[in-house]
Amino acid sequence: MKKRMVHLAVAQMGPVQRGDSRAQVVERLKAMLQEAHRRGARWVVFPELALTTFFPRWDLKDQAEIDSFYESSMPNATTASLFVMAMQLGVGFYLGYAEIVGGRHFNTSILVAPDGNVTGKYRKIHIPGDAQAQDNAPIQHLEKKYFEVGDLGFPVWQTEQAKIGMCICNDRRWPETWRTMGLQGIEIGMVGYNTPSAYVQWDEPIHLRMHHHLLSLQASSISRDTAGLSTMAC
Repeated sequence: MKKRMVHLAVAQMGPVQRGDSRAQVVERLKAMLQEAHRRGARWVVFPELALTTFFPRWDLKDQAEIDSFYESSMPNATTASLFVMAMQLGVGFYLGYAEIVGGRHFNTSILVAPDGNVTGKYRKIHIPGDAQAQDNAPIQHLEKKYFEVGDLGFPVWQTEQAKIGMCICNDRRWPETWRTMGLQGIEIGMVGYNTPSAYVQWDEPIHLRMHHHLLSLQASSISRDTAGLSTMAC
């Protein structure tokens, strides 16, 4: 196999507050895309649900308010400038967001090629958390309330640089995620996540939580290492 070198970047964008607008978030994403480009990156991984605050930590009642966190199209008027910048810079990216389509709700990521076009889409399959709020819990984790199980499988896309696959957060911990993509010849796995440092249902020290995160990625990469899998997590 011919040796290739691809410069990759992960974008740790920091917290998004409930009062932050999508326009504000997109400007932050664009700034990080520019910085990645200055450092020579060809691909950037943004986090899970990057365009809004992580709303599953609240037990929201108003469906109109809930739906306001979802995107019905991508790109759209608010995010279009990010896609234009990607094309101008020649830098591709992974972007996670909440998607509503035909009244169905998904935790979604897309792969945008360096030409600014959407190359692939993935919908999160391993949905963690609860479907109903837990009494007296200081922080909720209600992904099962807000998202359906993804229906697109685990595809892999051939890009100019490599064969790229996507998954989201909890997907990274399950062997079938990597086994399925491995059978398709994945070379780079992009993983956006929003795992909190504290989780009320599992009292685990922060350093141990990070160890388990890295262990799951390293083990997946090793088990799939026939082509030298590179795993990018953000």
